[in-house]
Amino acid sequence: LLVKRSTPEGSTGRVYGIVYSGLDIGQALSPLLFGVLLDQGRFSAVLLGLAVVQGVLIASAFNVRRVRRTAVVPAQAA
Repeated sequence: LLVKRSTPEGSTGRVYGIVYSGLDIGQALSPLLFGVLLDQGRFSAVLLGLAVVQGVLIASAFNVRRVRRTAVVPAQAA
């Protein structure tokens, strides 16, 4: 819903593709990175890393601007 409301008309599919590609990449790489940290016993580093990632995601969600999804019609000259 956040993605659909913030994309211009006609580019929703492209934006969804980019967003969900990022999700897939994150889901593939996160277990590798955090798994290594867990194997080394660095539990606080895992929690700190997750907190940083969540902070970045929350900040980016607040920075999404709403775009006008209808075409702007110029006013008639009088």
